[in-house]
Amino acid sequence: MTALGEMMQSRNIKQGTIANELKISKSAVSQQVKSGIKNITTARKYAEAIGCNPLLLLD
Repeated sequence: MTALGEMMQSRNIKQGTIANELKISKSAVSQQVKSGIKNITTARKYAEAIGCNPLLLLD
């Protein structure tokens, strides 16, 4: 499982919640969960929505 997927699971955050927060589609969030986050810019956006350190989301 990717770091994003693990963080979402541990905090019980749904893909739809992140999609709404970032104003993107649920399928875009799903793709990130499957492939992982590879760059810090994307990690910062997701980390702000989740409320965690962006470095914890990088794969």
